[in-house]
Amino acid sequence: MNTKRASNKGYQRAANLRQRLLRASRAVNVAIVKGLHARGFEGLRSTHTALLSSLDLGGASLTAVARRAGMTKQAMGRLADELIRLKYIETSRSEADRREVNLAFTKTGLDLMQHSFAVMDAIEKRCANRMGKDKFQTLLSALSETALECEDEQA
Repeated sequence: MNTKRASNKGYQRAANLRQRLLRASRAVNVAIVKGLHARGFEGLRSTHTALLSSLDLGGASLTAVARRAGMTKQAMGRLADELIRLKYIETSRSEADRREVNLAFTKTGLDLMQHSFAVMDAIEKRCANRMGKDKFQTLLSALSETALECEDEQA
């Protein structure tokens, strides 16, 4: 096997859209959790952001949260169990279907989310300062267009 060709493919993979989006997403999630730790919200891990960012402030079913996050119900259930132990969310059974589990933020969880919005605002300001406001707005628009294009492809 030609190792030069293999290393070139590795470089191309690292530079492709998906890998860059994943790297940026992971970095943002880590920065959010670090910011929340600094504000006194202990026990959070960057993996928890999959649930936290997919749960409506008014609550939602475990199934809906898992679908939004692109995860299985079982994997989302494990994250939910961890966040329940940390007292950031709570569960209840649906009145319409007793098999369905609903997730909701606790008072502490809603406080956490308010702080997470402030942390995210600070991250966005740092990014806008680093690349310039116009360029940052262009990036946000391009990401929205990319999502729409990929969603259209799925339909």
